[in-house]
Amino acid sequence: MIEMFVCGDVVNRQYSGGPVCDDAMSATIAGCDYAVCNFEAPVRGVGREQPKDGPHINQQAEIMSVLKEHGFDMMLLANNHIMDFGDEALEATLREGERLDVDMIGAGMNVEQAYMPLIRDIQGVRIGMINACEAQFGVLDHNADADQAGYAWLNHPAIDRMVIELKRECDFVIVFAHAGLEYYDIPQKEWRLRYQHLCDLGADVVVGAHPHVPQGHEAYHGALIFYSLGNFYFSNRPNPAAKKNYSYAVKLGFEKGAPVRFTPVFHHTENDVVCLSPENDRTDLARLDSLLQEGYQQRYDEMSTAIYQKYIQPNQIRSLMGVPCDGTLKGSLKEVAATLLGKRSHLNKPVLGMHLMKNETYYYAARRATELKAKRS
Repeated sequence: MIEMFVCGDVVNRQYSGGPVCDDAMSATIAGCDYAVCNFEAPVRGVGREQPKDGPHINQQAEIMSVLKEHGFDMMLLANNHIMDFGDEALEATLREGERLDVDMIGAGMNVEQAYMPLIRDIQGVRIGMINACEAQFGVLDHNADADQAGYAWLNHPAIDRMVIELKRECDFVIVFAHAGLEYYDIPQKEWRLRYQHLCDLGADVVVGAHPHVPQGHEAYHGALIFYSLGNFYFSNRPNPAAKKNYSYAVKLGFEKGAPVRFTPVFHHTENDVVCLSPENDRTDLARLDSLLQEGYQQRYDEMSTAIYQKYIQPNQIRSLMGVPCDGTLKGSLKEVAATLLGKRSHLNKPVLGMHLMKNETYYYAARRATELKAKRS
């Protein structure tokens, strides 16, 4: 049996030298036959901020070599920040990976490269891997030009075809997905159904990222789905040492003719270094799994309503109105004050409106929230 280590999001904006994993975590990673992380921002030093809604994130180029020293073999690039600084930054990231002999999938300088799956023969076990993300800035969707740089779209029909083709060629197929609402501990129903569909097509494992917090897992028709592995190393705050980022990674076990096995690897951050979590102080995976069972529909409805009222609806109004307004008297007065103080100078209304319409995650939440509201009327 071979083992693959898979963890969540990695961003290091304040790297100042030294390891990002302690000895025990580093030994766990290096002890596996192959290791994968989600490299959620391009390297720093090239490119310019691109028009988008939300923060622009890049990271120190040195972090990639540090990750390799810890034992990582592949970086996943299909995510909502990889194009924050344009084509030049993506190209520099790809060059750095090539220089270090690190595998990279999910993004590229053209559509063909971005959608190219990776097949690795690891000790005689042939594994096909796909990486794709929800529709955000930088996505290569139906309207992309063939020579356009960006990342693979998770809902593109090409992903479905790819799973089917890889299933014929490989012993196992893994889909690494980047999607969903951030900071909620359950997946949206639509993404849950999408991941299950990918398993129906032939994926043996689907591993999710993007929510920045851990979510549960489930066995589905002989396959495994991990809805979110949360953050692995995310040094992106004014005081990164104060953020412990409790979560889990997985060690996947592959043996020809047998179901995929897994072992959770619980971790957190101490003094800006990723450590193994002790049994009495770690992510409660059993609780997260239980949230996918009884009561899930109600939690999903509450989540959809909450994000719609808090973020989607006010921003829809902001993007459409010619004057500062979020749809409420109190909020609109705050918008006027913020505008007069210059705190809304960054707001690009057409870009914000496009983002809310283009992104499936917000569409799913808005649709469900308005359905529930209509039923109550």
